[in-house]
Amino acid sequence: MASTNDFSGARGLFAAHSAEALTLAAGAAGGLLFSWLRVPGGAMSGSVIAVAALSALGRAAPVSAPLRVMALVTMGVAIGAVVGPDTFSNIAAYPASVAMMVVCVVAMTLASALIWNLMLGWPPAMSLLASVPGSMSYIVSVSLTMGADAAKVAVVQMSRVIFLVTILPWIIVWEQGGHMAAPVAAVVDTIPVLLATMAAGLFGGWLLQQIGMQGGMLLGALIASGIIHYVGLAPGRAPLWFLNVGQTLLGAWVGSRFVDFDWRLFGAICVGTFAAVGAAICVSVGFAWTAAQFFGVSFGTALIAYAPGGQDAMMVLALTLGVDPIFVSAHHLARYFVINVTLPFLVAWLRRNPAADAKGEEAS
Repeated sequence: MASTNDFSGARGLFAAHSAEALTLAAGAAGGLLFSWLRVPGGAMSGSVIAVAALSALGRAAPVSAPLRVMALVTMGVAIGAVVGPDTFSNIAAYPASVAMMVVCVVAMTLASALIWNLMLGWPPAMSLLASVPGSMSYIVSVSLTMGADAAKVAVVQMSRVIFLVTILPWIIVWEQGGHMAAPVAAVVDTIPVLLATMAAGLFGGWLLQQIGMQGGMLLGALIASGIIHYVGLAPGRAPLWFLNVGQTLLGAWVGSRFVDFDWRLFGAICVGTFAAVGAAICVSVGFAWTAAQFFGVSFGTALIAYAPGGQDAMMVLALTLGVDPIFVSAHHLARYFVINVTLPFLVAWLRRNPAADAKGEEAS
């Protein structure tokens, strides 16, 4: 006879799966609605907003690890599918463009930090940590060790990606004259080819994760898919339904990060977040325009490459908006390495005057 504990465990498992199913359903509904409304990148941005709203109602659940892996591998395969003999035609522009991107990262961080420091009176250390565009887990952990308000830093870092996912597509569409989506490829990969490429992508992602590569699952799938398509083993691009599934899963994952989130905290710093992200976007727009003039890439490609957003989300936006996802991928990967190499030195510098930061935090 089954024990009470067995029944309790079964009920808990069922409740967890039901909550996750509801989360995915909300993400799918949001993605379908935004796609139907022809919102740029709507499958992902609609999923993000719908699941974030569900989280605010206390009904969403975290997206489980297998589904997160599926989202990353799916999008890696889709991005790698654009690789062909002419994909790297503008690779000569990469070194100079990456160098400009490094300057852009510094300028964006300083512009955003000034907003927090001058508008909300946050201490310099906390303002900088909230403004660095990337490595959120490391930044939040550093905030804790420095005595800063890690919750506020996390809110800003999480909100930045959501704002960018919903704002950047409109900027690019406006600049491109109203074209709302990337053209659908005439030739698409068949389901057997997709499954084989997914298997190769999963293996490639696993290998990169074993060596500690941040974002290794997405990058490994992208590389595996790119090689397969470059040598002609796969004939076309990923079909639209495949892209939408990956975008919806990724969007649900981003939105579910607000599960158990204190929305009162979000409301308290919402104006500052809009202003800080707006300042960072203005800086990235200026650098992107300059890159488009000198490096032979489109403004949309440069803007997403220079944007202070998450690597995964920006690469997906590049694909869905019809800009060069390989160029974007190279720049965000370079941004990740630059930030993680320089951040320890920045943190060491910030820790030289902890008393002033603590005083500033009390004032805020």
